[in-house]
Amino acid sequence: MSKVAPTGGRTVKEAIRILWKVIDEAKMYIEDPMLTPEEKRRWAKTLADTIGVLNKLLASQGEKQLEEEDLGSLLTKFPVTMRRMVMRRARLWRRKIS
Repeated sequence: MSKVAPTGGRTVKEAIRILWKVIDEAKMYIEDPMLTPEEKRRWAKTLADTIGVLNKLLASQGEKQLEEEDLGSLLTKFPVTMRRMVMRRARLWRRKIS
């Protein structure tokens, strides 16, 4: 079994900086017209997961978390085709639970 190397004494500020880099990169890929909808969906999930990690890290440090937006205002920032895909999947998901 391989051992995981220690982080080398990285600071919380450095971790926050790295998370912001990941967030910026994910935003860039989501807006890239050359990517397929499936690839954009994966980057959107990466973006959401990274924001969640950043929020937890900020909360653990006693800092203010990122502003929370409701799903509707967040979806207006995505291209129309992706919004339709999300709404369609949400409707199918609701039918399955009912």
